[in-house]
Amino acid sequence: MDLLKLLAWVEPTIVPGHVAPPYDPAEARATMAAAGRSADDHARFLQRWNGCYALQGALHLLGARSDVPNQSLDAWNRPDGWRQSFGMLLDGVTFFADSGLGDQYGYRDGKVLRLRVLDARVERMASSFVEWLELIFVEPARYLSMDTFEACVARLGPLPPGGHFAPPPTHPPGDPIVAGALQVMPCRDNLELRGAASMVVRGSRVPSGLTAR
Repeated sequence: MDLLKLLAWVEPTIVPGHVAPPYDPAEARATMAAAGRSADDHARFLQRWNGCYALQGALHLLGARSDVPNQSLDAWNRPDGWRQSFGMLLDGVTFFADSGLGDQYGYRDGKVLRLRVLDARVERMASSFVEWLELIFVEPARYLSMDTFEACVARLGPLPPGGHFAPPPTHPPGDPIVAGALQVMPCRDNLELRGAASMVVRGSRVPSGLTAR
């Protein structure tokens, strides 16, 4: 599916009321460099929705903007931010979106990867931004765990901007999650907790970081 058709398909799912500032290319230079051949398509998306929530808030796409790190593409990827808690696992990955449960989506060598945050695993997902969009919106249940997300919304209310539905800090890495045990947590706090827990489990091992889709 081409980008224009995808944008028309995505539009009805955009959560209203989230007003983004105008697209600012200067705030996404590093992200666009990491995007490789997807840079033009990604920029066209940002020119239309410069940071937005979609699918009831289960998907958050960061923007080319200068506000807080959990909205701004390049700021979200600063090496002194949440990513340092995952160590070398995230080397070379530049993230541009996340799920309401904390999974991160980003570029490495122009391909799109997913960080499965609960088990600290990075996997290949798509060859381009357009392919990634299509996968997400065709199969949100698979890639965004919509059943769990919707159960959290029913129990806790809509996910606030900048938040994740997350397990408690004591949740062991890799263990399955139960929707009834999740709570609202600031996204950076959730990622730092998950990263620190995974580092304890992994010890000094350097993970391979990639598995086949």
